[in-house]
Formats: sequence, C-alpha cells, structure tokens
Amino acid sequence: MSKSIIWQYNEFIQSRKEKLTSMLISEIIFLRKRFKEAKNRDEMDHLKKALDKLEYLLNMLKNNSSDMPEEDFDKIVMLIYQIFKDIADSLE
Repeated sequence: MSKSIIWQYNEFIQSRKEKLTSMLISEIIFLRKRFKEAKNRDEMDHLKKALDKLEYLLNMLKNNSSDMPEEDFDKIVMLIYQIFKDIADSLE
C-alpha cells in the first residue's frame, strides 16, 4: 500500500514540475518573439532582464530533482507573475 501512495505522490509532484516547465518554456518563447520585434532599446532591456530571470527559474527547476513542496510551486508561479507584472509596468 505504501508504495502505491509514494508512486501517486511522485506522479503528482512530477505533474507540477511539468506544468511549471511548460509554463516557463511558453513564456520564454513569447518573450523572445517580443524581443526580436522590439524597436525601443528600453523595451529590449526590460525584455532581456525578464528572459534572464525566466531562464534562471527554468534551469533551477531542471536541476532540482528532489520533491517540490506546494509552497515552492506557489512561489515559482508568483515569481513568474511578478516578472510579467514588472514588464507590463515598465513598458507602459
């Protein structure tokens, strides 16, 4: 019984990592496209900083093979939100 619970828990944890990885990759692709289309130097600088932050998060997630507590999952989602909020505020 305990092995099946461990497997279910591992699937749940893996699912969260896959969702975060997918979210980060799609946001990085979006920002790279915007970066290539940007004409303003300030906009390019803001987008580059955001890309660096998202790529750093993606690498940290990739390198972390241990279990991810729900609090860490929530923190990463909020970091992604904050990065995009900063971009939106700076580009207004």
